[in-house]
Amino acid sequence: MTTTTETLRPQLDQLQKVSLILGLVIVAGSAAAAFTMGQQAEFFQSYLIGFFFWTGIALSCWGLCMLHHLVTGRWGFVLQRVFESGMSTFPLLFVLFLPILLLGMQDLYPWARPEAADDPLLQHKEAYLNYGFFVVRAVIYFAIWIGVSSYLIKWSNAQDESGDPALSDRLQALSGPGMPLFALTVTFASFDWLMSLDPHWFSTLYGVMMIVSAGGATMAFAIIMMNYLHKHEPLSRFANAGRFYEWGKIELAFMLLWFYMMLSQFLIIWAANLPEETPWYIHRSTGGWEIYSFCLILLRFVVPFCLLLSIPRKKNPKRLVRVAVLILVMHFADLFWHIMPNFSQHGVHIGLLNIALPLGIGGIWFAVFLMRLKSRPIIPQKDPRFAEYVEAT
Repeated sequence: MTTTTETLRPQLDQLQKVSLILGLVIVAGSAAAAFTMGQQAEFFQSYLIGFFFWTGIALSCWGLCMLHHLVTGRWGFVLQRVFESGMSTFPLLFVLFLPILLLGMQDLYPWARPEAADDPLLQHKEAYLNYGFFVVRAVIYFAIWIGVSSYLIKWSNAQDESGDPALSDRLQALSGPGMPLFALTVTFASFDWLMSLDPHWFSTLYGVMMIVSAGGATMAFAIIMMNYLHKHEPLSRFANAGRFYEWGKIELAFMLLWFYMMLSQFLIIWAANLPEETPWYIHRSTGGWEIYSFCLILLRFVVPFCLLLSIPRKKNPKRLVRVAVLILVMHFADLFWHIMPNFSQHGVHIGLLNIALPLGIGGIWFAVFLMRLKSRPIIPQKDPRFAEYVEAT
C-alpha cells in the first residue's frame, strides 16, 4: 500500500527540503546576528515565542488525537495522520528547548537571576522557581509527551500493517488517562515557561487558556493542511464539504472558549483589584499596547467569529482556509502579547527577530512534520472504523 499518491509525494519532498533549509538558515543567521550585535536577550525572547508557538501546535495535535480515539467521531478520522505527525515532533522540540535551558534562562526569567535573592516574594517561591526543579519538570513533561505519543503512534502503525481491531481498544484505553496527563502537563508547562516570565503575577486560568488557544490554532493548522491535501487522492474522496463544515464548527467552539477564558481572567482580576495582579494588565494597556490589545480582540475573536457563523463559508475549503490563516497568525500575535510586554518597558516594539525566529523554528518543525506525514498511509484504511466512515461519507 502506498503512503501517498505519486503526484503528492514529490511535492511534499520539495516542500520539506525548502522548509528545512530556510528554517536552518534563518535560525543560524538570527543567532549569529544577535550574538554578534549583543542582542542575546532579544534573541531568546523571540526564540521563546517561536518555540512555544510550535510546541503548542504539537501538544494540541496530541490532545486532539487522543480526543478522537476516545469519542471515535468522524471529524477526526481524516485528521488522524496530521495529528500523529504533529505529535511525533516532541523529540525535536526537546532539542530545541535545550538552548533556553542551557543559555537563555537569565535572559528570560527574573527568578533565575542573581538579584532574585533580594526579592522577598521570589525567595518565598524559590522552592518551586529554581533552576534545578525547573529542569526536572521540563524533563518530566517531555518524557510524558514523548512516551504516551510514541505508544499511540506505534499502535496506529501496527494497525496499518495488521488491521487488528484490538489495537483500537488499546488506543482508546491509553487516551483515557492520557487526557488528564495532557491537561496537567500543558498547564504546568505554561506556568513554568510563560507565566513565570513575570513571577510576581499569577492566574489559575492561565494554563487552561493556553490549552484552548493552542487548540484553536492547531485546528486552523489542520484546516490549512487539509485544504492542500484534499485535492489529491485518496483524501479527495473523504475530506469533503461536510468534513470542513465540522472542522469549522470545532474552530468556532475553540474561539468562543478562548474569548470566554480571556474575559473571565480579566474580570476576576479587575474585580479583585489586587496590587500583585493588576500591573500585568496595566502594563498591557499603556504605551501602545492598548491599541495592540484592541486589535487582538478584533482580529482574534470578533472578525473570525462573524465569519465562522456562515454555514456556506465553513463548507467551502477555500473560504474557510482564509479564516484559518487569520486565526493562526493571530495566535502568534496573542503569544507575542503574553510574552513581550514582560521585556518591553517603552511600549510596543516588533523587531525582525520577533518574526524571523518563529518562522525559522517553524521551518525546522514543519520539515520534520512532513517527513512523518509522508512516511505512512495518509488514511488509516485498516482501522476497523474505516468501512463505517466510508458509508457515512
